[in-house]
Amino acid sequence: MPGQMFQNVPTSISLAIWATAFMQGRETLERSVDCISESPRHVSTLLNNESLALFIAGLRNSGTNALRCHFPVTGNMDAIIGTDEFVDIAIELGHVITTRGGEPLGIHEEANSWVATKRLKEPVALSTNWQDMDKQLSNLLHETSDEIEAFDLVAGNQDAHDFLIDLEHDISIQAYPDDQPPRVTFLLGRLLRVLAITEFALENEINSFSATKQSMWSTPISDLNRTCRQGLSAVVNYALEKTN
Repeated sequence: MPGQMFQNVPTSISLAIWATAFMQGRETLERSVDCISESPRHVSTLLNNESLALFIAGLRNSGTNALRCHFPVTGNMDAIIGTDEFVDIAIELGHVITTRGGEPLGIHEEANSWVATKRLKEPVALSTNWQDMDKQLSNLLHETSDEIEAFDLVAGNQDAHDFLIDLEHDISIQAYPDDQPPRVTFLLGRLLRVLAITEFALENEINSFSATKQSMWSTPISDLNRTCRQGLSAVVNYALEKTN
């Protein structure tokens, strides 16, 4: 099943990075909330509706030490456990947040607010770090470069051209904490660009080719697509230490 293409940088990325920086004492609450990309500034919970700033501060006070971003697709839930409605929402949106430490919550964005949902348990712990994914992505990009170039998606596809222009603009205007490693910032943009290209290939191009061409190209591009999602998960969550 094709994954979710992101025409803009997913808002969950910005919220997870900035809220984690605040919870770890690396940024102030005011700056963290001000720098979160354009998204709702209120959070709806089972009991009430409160400002994003009060919600984040309350999480830290109650023992939450980070927000973790996930990029689930059918068949790969990116460590999210359960069969509740949050799982269905996660697959539909392609990006959601969970809390680490404190009460387990799932957080997703709706039209006018973030929605926080109680969960039974935290996701499976991180098993890799962003440096590992950086190396894996570099190897796969080198191996798959010919297959990607074979599609020449942008030259003859106005929809793809416009889509990538919008994504590139949104990547360029993102703000991140001062102590975020420059390589992390670079990889966020690179992963989102490559993910978009592989999604176009998988959804709009590969199926139109012969069985021979599909066998040559679909597997390496599918592998690269999956690695981009895993890479995004590792890179966005760079501030969460590697767990062996």
